[in-house]
Amino acid sequence: MAKNKAPGSSRDTARQAHANQLAAEKRRSRTITWTIVGVIAVVVAIVVVVMVMNSSRSIPDAGPAPTSGTASGGILFEDGAPAEGDAPDEVNATEVDEPNPEAAGETPTEVPGADSADIIIYADANCVHCASFEEENSEAIDELAADGHTVEYRLVNFLDNPGTDNYSSRAANAATCVAEESPENSLDFIGELFASYNTHQGAGLSNEEIESVASDVGADISDCVSDNTYRPFADYTTAKAIEAGIAGIPSVWVGGEYYENTGGGETFQEFAESQLEG
Repeated sequence: MAKNKAPGSSRDTARQAHANQLAAEKRRSRTITWTIVGVIAVVVAIVVVVMVMNSSRSIPDAGPAPTSGTASGGILFEDGAPAEGDAPDEVNATEVDEPNPEAAGETPTEVPGADSADIIIYADANCVHCASFEEENSEAIDELAADGHTVEYRLVNFLDNPGTDNYSSRAANAATCVAEESPENSLDFIGELFASYNTHQGAGLSNEEIESVASDVGADISDCVSDNTYRPFADYTTAKAIEAGIAGIPSVWVGGEYYENTGGGETFQEFAESQLEG
């Protein structure tokens, strides 16, 4: 004679089957949700890459030079304010000659355009050593400029990279914008730009932050920054520096003589005054 099933066993089996079905549906739901999230993440990544690539492609080879631009790609200062340079109206980095491969890695014995300014400074806004040089010597440079000596900043983009959205180029563009549109604030802006390195530590500033730095010194360059007006000039400056064999930054010349920034010899101010006296 068959035994009767325990009371409620059928209901227990049904409940268990129902619970298993719900668990399976939840797993499927989670799988679908994370698949959608993954697809969205991939799409967003693709969009970001495309935007960066398009932004990079949007910078033309040729573009205008500022009034204070020099043939070597510098911004020329006289009596502490931008002065008229000798750059052509339009520059093109692709038309600059290639460097001499035999001189690779060697400090040039002569700096190109040495007669364009008493003090010539090659620097990158995202260079920690350039920021240190400015912090230590900006006051001396200002004093020399006030004494009537000409100063030329050649702002290169050696340290451009996608991680900073090519901050070196964007900063060089901004400095040129200020020199052209708000010349009385130009040296102050360059000083603040290098001083900002202590806050971003190589991560660079966004365009909005760059514009804020400019606003703090009294300059409005928002249109010039968003239009990348002088990005071709930054590329040209860099190409001219490479052509000249400039490999390290900062690289500084005073009176046509290279400043050996070793930290163990005379200070920059002592060196500059000895070169410029008389």
